[in-house]
Amino acid sequence: MGTVYINARCKKILYLLLTHDNYMSLQQIAKETGVSKRSIYYDLCKINELLTSYHIPELEVVRGKGILISAENKKQIESIVENEQGEESYIFSPTERVKIIICYIIHNPEATYIEQLSDYCEVSRNTIFNDLRVVVNQLQDYNLTLYYESKKGYHIVGDVIRIRALFFLYFNTLLPLFDSGVLTFIKREDLNIYWSKLKSIEKELNTTYVDGILFSLSALLSVIYNNSTDEPYFPNLKKEELVKTTEFQLVQKYFPDLKETEQTYICLHLLGSRIAAPTNDIFEDNSNESVYEITKALVSEFEKIACVIFEEREELERALFVHINTSLYRYQYGIQIGEDMTDDVIREYPNLFDITKLASKYLEQLVGLPIPDNEVAYLALHFGAHLKISRSLNEQLRILIVCVNGISTGNMLKREVQKLLPHAKIVDVVAAIDVINIQEICDLVISTVKIKSVVPTITVHPILTDFDRKTILNHHLVAKRKQLMESDALFDIIKKYVNEDDYANLKLDLSKYFQGNLNGFGLPFSEEPLGLIEILAEDRIQITSKTFSWTEAIRFSGKLLLEMNSIERRYLDNIIAQIRYYGPYMFIAPGLMLAHAKPEDGVKSLDVTLTVFQKPVQFSEFHEARLIITLAAEDQEKHLKILKDIMTIFSIQSRVDEIASLSTKESILQYMKHIITQK
Repeated sequence: MGTVYINARCKKILYLLLTHDNYMSLQQIAKETGVSKRSIYYDLCKINELLTSYHIPELEVVRGKGILISAENKKQIESIVENEQGEESYIFSPTERVKIIICYIIHNPEATYIEQLSDYCEVSRNTIFNDLRVVVNQLQDYNLTLYYESKKGYHIVGDVIRIRALFFLYFNTLLPLFDSGVLTFIKREDLNIYWSKLKSIEKELNTTYVDGILFSLSALLSVIYNNSTDEPYFPNLKKEELVKTTEFQLVQKYFPDLKETEQTYICLHLLGSRIAAPTNDIFEDNSNESVYEITKALVSEFEKIACVIFEEREELERALFVHINTSLYRYQYGIQIGEDMTDDVIREYPNLFDITKLASKYLEQLVGLPIPDNEVAYLALHFGAHLKISRSLNEQLRILIVCVNGISTGNMLKREVQKLLPHAKIVDVVAAIDVINIQEICDLVISTVKIKSVVPTITVHPILTDFDRKTILNHHLVAKRKQLMESDALFDIIKKYVNEDDYANLKLDLSKYFQGNLNGFGLPFSEEPLGLIEILAEDRIQITSKTFSWTEAIRFSGKLLLEMNSIERRYLDNIIAQIRYYGPYMFIAPGLMLAHAKPEDGVKSLDVTLTVFQKPVQFSEFHEARLIITLAAEDQEKHLKILKDIMTIFSIQSRVDEIASLSTKESILQYMKHIITQK
């Protein structure tokens, strides 16, 4: 017994069936496991072989119902599954399969056929066919095409640089699978040879590349050696400047058998994979003016989508210009930059990331390629660092922010610390190498890297975690000052209700209370921002069949906010003034206006309303509103989740008309909740 084994997906199918008391259809099982019904049939054959070897009745598929395991058989099967020591093969998820298929086809120097992909991914031909449909859609984003020829199999057609950029991007995300030995279509021995040479280059450059970058580049070298006929082309490249770089000379030294164009390609990756790559020296710089215009337009796009106005816009534009100017060619070649903080940014600033991703669509149109999430994360840090913090208090504690070298990361950290400690003074943001004689300028250092300093130092992650925040708040320098401020503030509130003779005792009791409850100061940052559905109730929705001019429509849409005491009347006056001056720029989709002004223009509290106009309101010859969402944002950040929800709902144009056609407030709310919940 036990000579028959089952893999991880077969075990998952058994677990699904064992935990169901009713029939489970093959369609349900296929959906849960992410494969086709045919793959499920194959897996059932393996499962039945195992059950037969243990003299247990085979699983039967009842027509029109599915599979149901009897209570008696469940006990036997459970004991087998618990003791089964068979093959624990890794089962690729649908997303992983798509990336693997693309990398497999690009890497394979021979013909690639359905059977190979089916065997490698351990799924049926039907599942691979379904995966290939997704592959085709993803390739279209890169202006690439999946092509099939008889006797030549599948191959990807298009610009070689874009093909390699996609391979480099996807292989980098598949590295954990490769490291665990699951990804086997690329020979580790070959990659180790290339990796060893790249590490030698790294050593001679006296620099350090981010973990994984050189190994992904090794895989890319494997692609280059396998497909030596396809050569990249580099427009605007100053070749005479590139060949002077130490990187190029080292590539020639360690990869003398590569063609010069390929040596150039590897050199660009080595230069671009560092944050401060000197791109202006190796590319024509006559496009600087156009890049600055792109930067300004990107900031405007973010302001429009996020309903904010950057007070230090020029400073933001300069910082973004430096980043984008050195990143445009990275986008084109799929070069990974610096430390990938994508997961950290998405975890800590999900709404900021999503708004930035929407704004980045503008960049994608110009570049002609999707902007990778790690680049979106860096852009999000730039935008986030320049969002205004509301309700600053008196400055007391002097804090110095220290980071490795990233300006965007340091500025974002500065903003988060200032938001966490509004009473503190952030004296500067400096690189670790510039930390000299700092005891004269600060009382506390918050650093993303360990440093030696006579000043008390807190080491945190580049993207603050909740643990980091608690560590900062509980530091004795912070806690003492915060305790004193909270105690004094509460004393000022209470003293009017207490006799003067009791002031001293009251102050003492408050001081004792706060000394014993310092951990309580960590609560505010755990609050979840409110989304559209959390605020938009039936009392904030209007449906009207009346005819309005556009100014009347703005006032009618905002009257609920006035009634809720969320805004002052001048807020609506400012919206009208903005539209008169700039035109109907607040339309975010045909038929949909997001009416808003600045927080200081009369906002009392965060709120939002929706008005449905059964008779569309004419704002211009080309703009008419069927829906007006009126947003009152009390600062530049708390409303971002609301905006994210709005963008999610109206990402499909037909939904404007569908909501406008609904006749009750309840049905509108249910419609929106369904979309948000599904997302």
